[in-house]
Amino acid sequence: MENRTESLQKIWQALHLGKKFFVAGHLNPDGDSLGCTLAVTSLLERLGKTVYAYAAPAIGADLKFLPGLSKVHVGEIPPAPDFDTVILLECSDRQRGGNLEAVLASAKTLVNIDHHLVSDAYGHVNHIDSGASSTAEIIFQLFEASGEEGLLPTPDEATCLYTGLVTDTGRFVHSNTTAEALRVASALVALGADIQQINQVIYFTKSYIELKLLGRALEKMEMRFDNKYSQIILTKRDFETFGATPAQTQGIVSQPTMIPGVEISALIKEETDKVSVNLRSRGSADVSRIAQQFGGGGHARAAGFKATNKTLSEVTDELAEAVQHVVKQLP
Repeated sequence: MENRTESLQKIWQALHLGKKFFVAGHLNPDGDSLGCTLAVTSLLERLGKTVYAYAAPAIGADLKFLPGLSKVHVGEIPPAPDFDTVILLECSDRQRGGNLEAVLASAKTLVNIDHHLVSDAYGHVNHIDSGASSTAEIIFQLFEASGEEGLLPTPDEATCLYTGLVTDTGRFVHSNTTAEALRVASALVALGADIQQINQVIYFTKSYIELKLLGRALEKMEMRFDNKYSQIILTKRDFETFGATPAQTQGIVSQPTMIPGVEISALIKEETDKVSVNLRSRGSADVSRIAQQFGGGGHARAAGFKATNKTLSEVTDELAEAVQHVVKQLP
């Protein structure tokens, strides 16, 4: 098995050989997915490449401050894709980027960069590091592995990568906050990452609607299985009541984990065409394994899944059964 240095060098070979690039992250882009898309796009442009940056709709309001966002084609896939190299970021399987089959078919080289515990090696070049805190951490290591003096992130690129790092580590409190993650964060700050703006926009700015929705969510919070499992169910009516969207639920699922004794927290959302579930673990429970049972995935402490062919009650009951099995095994 090749080591990290060899893997990063293969990515650099692909970057140097390619001329026309398509760069994308996963559906419902978060700070890591979108931040890396922007940083990689900027890097490629600095290398003189032609780049088509893509993001699946919709981008949350808390990420619209990211520099370079105007270059991203949101929900706009080229009708006749013609790319020699495609880079997928934080996509644990080739479907996670959305309906990109035509784009993938057009490419001679597919580069897959990911940090999920369960991830398919679907690319011609794969760099999957489950020990990395975020894909942003990997992209910074890619900069370092360039071997070219002075090729380090610009302040704007550093801002994008720091956003990915800080969001995926939950402001450096999740268990994926390693010494390497903190080293990379320090380096990005030194390179000009605008951490004041990042913190202000992402963590200290909420709309009236988002706060009202948070209130409704906490009001509906239920405790189960000796108070080790907390579930919050938001229905279509809840969203309609406040004129809110499911995208405006950032951070809600983590609230119950503040309660001593809660091991697993779930936010179950009834959407127009599906039921989506976010999971968080406070302690030893691995919620990624629960999500996998329903076709989803993620990390040990943060995971999720979507169900398109089940009702809200069916998902709620089946999830509770899966959680109960896990909770029974906990010390």
